[in-house]
Amino acid sequence: MTTLLIVDDEKSVRYAFERTFGDEYSIRSAENGEQAIRAVAEEEPAVVLMDIRMPGMDGLTALKSIKKSHPHLPVIMVTAFADSASAMQAMKDGAFDYVAKPFDNDELRSIIAKALNASKMQAKLHCGCGDNWDATTDDKECIVGSSPEILNMCKKIGQVAGSDLPVLITGETGVGKELTARAIYQHSTRNEAPFMIVNCASLPDELVESELFGYETGAFTGAVKQRIGRFEQCTSGTLFLDEIGELPLAAQAKVLRVLQDGTFERLGSNKQLQTDVRLIAATNRNLEQMATDGRFRADLLHRINVLTISIPPLRQRISDLPDLILYFLARYGCQVSPPVEGISDEALKKLASYHWPGNIRELENTIRRAIVLAKSKIISAEDCILPQQLEPDKNDFEYVVGKQIDLLIKGNESRPYRHLISEVEQMLIKKALDLCDGNQVKAANLLGINRMTLRKKLASA
Repeated sequence: MTTLLIVDDEKSVRYAFERTFGDEYSIRSAENGEQAIRAVAEEEPAVVLMDIRMPGMDGLTALKSIKKSHPHLPVIMVTAFADSASAMQAMKDGAFDYVAKPFDNDELRSIIAKALNASKMQAKLHCGCGDNWDATTDDKECIVGSSPEILNMCKKIGQVAGSDLPVLITGETGVGKELTARAIYQHSTRNEAPFMIVNCASLPDELVESELFGYETGAFTGAVKQRIGRFEQCTSGTLFLDEIGELPLAAQAKVLRVLQDGTFERLGSNKQLQTDVRLIAATNRNLEQMATDGRFRADLLHRINVLTISIPPLRQRISDLPDLILYFLARYGCQVSPPVEGISDEALKKLASYHWPGNIRELENTIRRAIVLAKSKIISAEDCILPQQLEPDKNDFEYVVGKQIDLLIKGNESRPYRHLISEVEQMLIKKALDLCDGNQVKAANLLGINRMTLRKKLASA
């Protein structure tokens, strides 16, 4: 039977918990923080319900100690003296929830059930820290880290996975938004149905609607046969719209309709079709600002923003670096001969001092390159080549601007200012087109100019 640990200095409260939950759980009890810490180590309960104010070691102090030794153990703080400061501190220190006395038994029963479910999910999602990484030898991707940030994220994944509500995943490029979406799908009730990914940034505007909703024969030039769209293919499953901020407004309206009533039409047809899809969306853009600027529908934002998971950048959880490096070594170290099995302290310090603008993806590429360059089974600092050590790309934006500014300062150019402005302008246009996969409308919007102006500048280049 699942064990609950009740920690309260009042005997009557411990007795009341036992009477209320004794038929459903095995109840253990402790009178203060010190006893709670010992009981967790000895009994390994599934959930802890702990009072905040107790003689000796109080609940908040005990909470910190318990979460340090048992980071996955859900602790529900219970108090008769509820205040915002203690609530915020409890949640900051890793409490699963905060309940004020007197509490509703059914509500508390529901919180305990959620805590148990989140704990199971978190244990499955979290790889942990250590030398044994057997789970990675089959090239299986998983969420790695033991920082408070990543544990909190895993907790949220466990909480939202069982729901059918839309989820919005936010974070910088390379933090692992697709991996998080897959984790939600794998632990959802739809995990045996399809999981499909659409990268909205990679689709030209004119193809977005046909990709998502399909089309009938003859709907447009080149539509020689019927196509089934992603929303139709993914019925009963999960659809992941990566970089949803890049969707054109017309497509946003149709996605909103699917979320509202589950209906849509293929291009070239007036027949309403029904679909049952769970939507997970991701973005590295500020959708709130885009909605204010009229570039993203506010009503769609409200629909997809029901459940949100924000993934912190690597620089904000640098304590996860050793875990991540060991994970990538386990995945890729055996691909060379002799296998690369470790990393030196100097190399680890070098990597820890870098700010990782490309996040996990950049770290993965760095470690894979270091594995190939390593002269022994241990990666050295010399093997870890960071971007500033690489040969500059002569077409790189920063390189060209820096070169022209040098010429301007040195006075070695007859018309340095005009050349600088001209080259920078062309670099901006090229960069924008690259980011938008050649889509001139998107590139013009990104640059803040109209499409006609962009075309003129391309023609005069």
